[in-house]
Amino acid sequence: MQFLTPLFFALAALAIPIILLYMLKLRRKQVQVSSTFLWEQLLREQQANTPWQKLKRNLLLILQLLILAALIFALARPALQIPTVASGSVIVLLDASASMNATDVTPSRFDSAKDSVDAIINGLNPASSLTLILVGETPQILIASESDKSLLKAALNQAKVTQGSADWEAAFALAAGATRSDSIESTVLIVSDGGLPENGLPALPGEVEFLPIGSSNDNLAISALALRATETTPQLFSQVTNYSDVTKTVLLSFYFGDELFDARQLTIAANSSESITLDDIQNTAGVYKAQISNPQKNQKLDSLPIDDTAFAVYQSSASRRVLLVSKGNLFLEQALASLPNIQAFRALPAADGSLQIPKDPFDLYIFDGIVPAKIPNGNLLFISPVDNPYFTIGTAFEQINSAEVIENPLTRYLDWSNVHILKAKKIQTPDWAETLVQAEGGPLVFAGQTNGQRIASINFDLRESDLPLQIAFPILFSNLTNYLVPPSAFDATQSLSPGQSLAIVPPPGTQQIVIASPSNIGYNIPNEAGGIKFTNTNELGYYAVNFISKDKSSAEYFAVNLFDAAESDIRPRDSIQIGQTEITHTVTEKIGQYEVWPWLTMLAIIILMIEWQVYHRRQLLPKRVVS
Repeated sequence: MQFLTPLFFALAALAIPIILLYMLKLRRKQVQVSSTFLWEQLLREQQANTPWQKLKRNLLLILQLLILAALIFALARPALQIPTVASGSVIVLLDASASMNATDVTPSRFDSAKDSVDAIINGLNPASSLTLILVGETPQILIASESDKSLLKAALNQAKVTQGSADWEAAFALAAGATRSDSIESTVLIVSDGGLPENGLPALPGEVEFLPIGSSNDNLAISALALRATETTPQLFSQVTNYSDVTKTVLLSFYFGDELFDARQLTIAANSSESITLDDIQNTAGVYKAQISNPQKNQKLDSLPIDDTAFAVYQSSASRRVLLVSKGNLFLEQALASLPNIQAFRALPAADGSLQIPKDPFDLYIFDGIVPAKIPNGNLLFISPVDNPYFTIGTAFEQINSAEVIENPLTRYLDWSNVHILKAKKIQTPDWAETLVQAEGGPLVFAGQTNGQRIASINFDLRESDLPLQIAFPILFSNLTNYLVPPSAFDATQSLSPGQSLAIVPPPGTQQIVIASPSNIGYNIPNEAGGIKFTNTNELGYYAVNFISKDKSSAEYFAVNLFDAAESDIRPRDSIQIGQTEITHTVTEKIGQYEVWPWLTMLAIIILMIEWQVYHRRQLLPKRVVS
């Protein structure tokens, strides 16, 4: 044992005044009494006339000296030499991926990994420092180059395991930066169950050590769950994978909402999969859940429960009502007929040129070279626009030799290289819109949102171009239509992975978006032009997206599942591949220091409580009464 701060032993001199206080003799007031027979105790205390008395055995004195000794030894910081896996400048990569939720070690792999890091912190030399990096979907440095063990342990306590994958490449980049910033030799310690990529990880500077976590590969998982639309009713496909080395029997249950509608018992061979397809699923929008469990009730199924449940969302295709206002345009009529879930209507001007718009509301109004006196309050697509209250139209321009397609989700897959246009109307793109196709004389196509309306404009007559004869026409028309009147706010047919972002295009008129997570955490998001991107998808389960407007509210759902073989295969690895080097299990060859001052401090507190109890017990003892 050695003492890191031996100067605090000088505080042992405080024992002298404590002892002197117990040797001082109390002076009492002299009073004449008729007899001293009943005052023998007082007489014994007055036997000596000097201010000092002989030191007697006193339990309170012994306890107080023990408290002082414990505190002095704690301040001197005694430390025991113990074996450790790293010393000097240590960079710890703590795996927080989904597989670390496994319970094959008690209470879980992640808690066991934290205990290992805690032991490394306890064994740090005074001259050593530690950097702790939590490796999840987005790795983060919890604490950097710190030698204070209390601060290191506080940072370690903040570490939380995730339900998704880990970005090891980004974590290695952080570790490499930490090693280069240290002037002394560094050691990178990877604390993980070994679920790192088998290749592609770069070499790290300094020494690299690996501390494996986990003991078993006992796990089954729902590896796929998807809905597919058919001509009649949707189909539900599910797959269960056995990642263990023994044949397993499971009960696969299917729910619509909270209602159980089917259950199957499956026997799955080791390291193989079984799939089931359910037909005749009800054609109703909602959330489907698949869950595997042990056929023997109240028996544990496997060591990783988070992948035993999966969700799939079915969106029924609602028809979108579109009104085409035109003097006659075969290209537009054919384009509308080719789009799925579009219910198209047509309005023609009367013989006198007047135009009557139906009173029934439509999801989208397309005005082809003509507008009514009163434009409906809805989403609008102008083609070869005429005067309207949304933007100003100038003179026509020709010589449209080259046009640039601006990068935008609405111009995805759009090739304008073979499109030729005779002339177009000169229109300055409004402040609320974005240019999609730009020519030298002005914008050819733009789109945007204003006052709750989505508006797009194609600034030339389709019949004065060869656009309808190019592949660009159906692509552009489909993109614009889906933007102006989206079939849904997002695609819920494909589930997300934890941490994956979701682009949401809310329905027209939406003022606010409230998203509820599987644990019922609410995210209040104001609506923005062009939609939003939601990134708080770290929980497994299904999310409810609520669209709130002045007149109504609606909800749609999406699911986040752990369909990741790298995480569900929880087989612990004895080695990992870093660059061209295979790193095996680290052996504790270095010498560290384990400080015992916290235990001495606790001992001092316990003795202090005993001393307090002894003192008050003496005060409460019944006193001898004389008469």
